[in-house]
Amino acid sequence: MKQLLLFIGILLIAAVMYVGGMLLLGVVTKFKPAAVEKVDTQNPQAATAAKALPSDSTFSFLIWNIGYGGLGKDVDFFYDGGKTVTSPQALVAGYNEGILKNCAGNYRDIDFVMLQEVDRSSKRSYKIDQAANIAAALPAHYSTFTPNYDVVYLPFPFTDPIGKVYGGLQTLSRYKPESSERVALPGISDFPKKIFYLERCLLVQRYKLPVGKDLIVINTHFEAYDDGSVKKQQMALAKELMEAEYAKGNYVVIGGDWNIAPPGFDVHTFEKETEDDPLYLMNNDPNYMSTWSYAYDPTVATNRKNKTAFDAAKTFTTVIDYYLVSPNLSIEEVKGQDMGFAYSDHQPVRLKVKLK
Repeated sequence: MKQLLLFIGILLIAAVMYVGGMLLLGVVTKFKPAAVEKVDTQNPQAATAAKALPSDSTFSFLIWNIGYGGLGKDVDFFYDGGKTVTSPQALVAGYNEGILKNCAGNYRDIDFVMLQEVDRSSKRSYKIDQAANIAAALPAHYSTFTPNYDVVYLPFPFTDPIGKVYGGLQTLSRYKPESSERVALPGISDFPKKIFYLERCLLVQRYKLPVGKDLIVINTHFEAYDDGSVKKQQMALAKELMEAEYAKGNYVVIGGDWNIAPPGFDVHTFEKETEDDPLYLMNNDPNYMSTWSYAYDPTVATNRKNKTAFDAAKTFTTVIDYYLVSPNLSIEEVKGQDMGFAYSDHQPVRLKVKLK
């Protein structure tokens, strides 16, 4: 009996030391970005890229959350009710290859390619530098990357820890930005989750236009797993920034993964089986930037639920990836790219806008 109690005591002490050690590691190594930081822009073949925007007043965009190359059609995800924490390496390699082929084959003519969940050195994506690979696939684009997830070691789930995560937002543009900034967004406050969680942000870039004003391009990935309150705080900060730029006469396009359906979109449009998860059943506030225009394709789903591998006959899908453009821009075209969620749990959306 004494030996059993001793064994149990040792286990309890070991557990406490492990948890305490992980918390201490998280606190000491916590990613703490400033409110606003300048971000470097790179270009593999600078001679092939333009430095200034042309006098043509029409510009093209593409948004795509690539799911760190680990959430293609064959996998589920534990955070969505599935079981998989880290997808098998062979699948991740295939998803990354598909992402790169799409970039090289379909996106070279797009002025601004705005990507989310791009990993650079993470256990979940087998330390593939996706940002560098995508930049190489689009050699005529300037590439700008900023992290929103930088954790030395994520100890959850305890039976299969996610480990190191380093990923974020990447914008690739055919024109050289006048400036690029990382603007921090409000985050969650739950302890200890906040120690190991994302530090979400906006990637804000400024481009000089021949008309004497600026084009402001904002890449975003708003909060996902909350009741909407943190997302509202993040969107409020984005609104303040966008309205300030528009008040100067500048042109503004924000796009990315909003993690909430646009106003007026029926979230049950693509529903095959009844879905009651509130994360998927929320719409954006119609009064948010009410004089601005939302741009999305209501005929193509942009996100799937990851409780199971993708099944076209059953999986719940919706639209949460889209754009918002300032009143001095007209939307010429917006089109989703239906790939059957082959390489990511999100699908790309193209946009063309014109200066008024």
